Amino acid sequence: MLYCTKCQTVCEDSTRTCPNCKRSRGLRPVKDNDEVFFMKVSEGEATEISALFESLAIRHRTEQVKAGFSTSVFDSEFVPTDRNIYVEYRDLPRANETLAQEKEDPAPAEEDDMPKGKRMVIQTVSILAFMVIVMLVVFASDFLATLLRELFMK
Repeated sequence: MLYCTKCQTVCEDSTRTCPNCKRSRGLRPVKDNDEVFFMKVSEGEATEISALFESLAIRHRTEQVKAGFSTSVFDSEFVPTDRNIYVEYRDLPRANETLAQEKEDPAPAEEDDMPKGKRMVIQTVSILAFMVIVMLVVFASDFLATLLRELFMK
């Protein structure tokens, strides 16, 4: 694996330029203690991931995405609160495993006390009420338009 010293990403040995920043001068073999780009996330997600990594002693750091620069090739759009997460290369497999497990085992969803049948009835009634309101607005505006037209036609 090769390491780009400019954008801190890891790429295949066969590449001649970094796939992110297109630079060829800064490529060198990756070292275990190199901080490599892991992912770009929102500030809230960065806090959660950082806490998870700290609990597992995965060496990492987060930093705010620099204005207009994202090391992610797939998502050049950024929000000013976005953060880049970097992990040491030796911890990269553990970080990937940890995040994969976290996505497989999400936090348990809150139980909904309302039975499915009752929820469907409420949703149906809500849709019908919305349709009735729309019809009343259309009829009222049609009546008002007709009234105004007759008033000014005389």
